[in-house]
Amino acid sequence: MKLFRCQICGDPYLGSAPPSFCPFCGASEKYMVPAEAYVDRNYIPDMSPRSRENLETALALEVANAAFYFCASNCAGNPVDQAMFKALAKAESEHASLICKLLQVSKPEIKPDDKACRKDPRANFNESHGRETRAVAFYRQAAAEAVEDRIREIFTALSEIESYHIALSEARK
Repeated sequence: MKLFRCQICGDPYLGSAPPSFCPFCGASEKYMVPAEAYVDRNYIPDMSPRSRENLETALALEVANAAFYFCASNCAGNPVDQAMFKALAKAESEHASLICKLLQVSKPEIKPDDKACRKDPRANFNESHGRETRAVAFYRQAAAEAVEDRIREIFTALSEIESYHIALSEARK
């Protein structure tokens, strides 16, 4: 067994090889490094006002999406849909945790948003697709606007992760 850490969320993973995707935030294998090579780069003392504003917007987006997915999981009609929505909720919650580290704020409590989802799983997959599409567009824009290397890396990784989420929702629509 070896210990790996995700350069995006920082969470550890035990295995004989790095996973294809971080099991916590969903970042691709390229962000998984041996624990000895991990460097915590989440303290950014001179963050630009624009990066801070984009991170605050991202936090609100991730909290809202996690709350939606927790609700969708509770409303899912079968165990597969329920598990997928739950996994997406956990990933979005992990993204919120990461953003809170960067902003140096406490993570808000995330509860299922019963007004955001429907009893119809197809409607929830359509809603998921729209949410993820908007997230990808925002994260690409935020990455382009970031002047800090770490903030650009985070927004780029989030854009990639949310793109994977789009593929999941498309497969289930």
